[in-house]
Amino acid sequence: MTPINYIEKVRAAYPSQRPYQWSTYDTSPWTPMTKPLRECRVALIGSSGVHLKNQTPFDADSKGDISFREIPKDVNVADLTITHRDYDHTDADEDVNCVYPLERMRELEKEGFIGELAPMNYTFCGRIFFRTSLLKEMAPGLVHRLTMESVDVGFFVPA
Repeated sequence: MTPINYIEKVRAAYPSQRPYQWSTYDTSPWTPMTKPLRECRVALIGSSGVHLKNQTPFDADSKGDISFREIPKDVNVADLTITHRDYDHTDADEDVNCVYPLERMRELEKEGFIGELAPMNYTFCGRIFFRTSLLKEMAPGLVHRLTMESVDVGFFVPA
């Protein structure tokens, strides 16, 4: 199987945009687990642009909306919608679990596979072109919330 050159494909798909500054790291951003997953509080975090219907929609046109939305773990998924223009979410409009598997995470909690799904979970609208703002504003704000909520593990789901 031939690997896909993602960077070239993105540049070809968006020729009018200035080239995106891809992030590279010399060290791993991953932290080793310190306890079994069945004892962890896990937060679901997605870049799909999912939010509650009564929340302010993401600014999907700006490519710079660095806000995030809180999604309670017990929300009825029928109360969720998607504000994102950079992927086809036809299937996700029918079943949001395609891009934000909240019900699957609740099942993992019920089965004891994870210790607990965090009371509050998070989403944002991916394809953010303002890397510095993402790294210096949104990410620290989200990490602060997760820390205050004693979250052990973040389960990230890209759209």
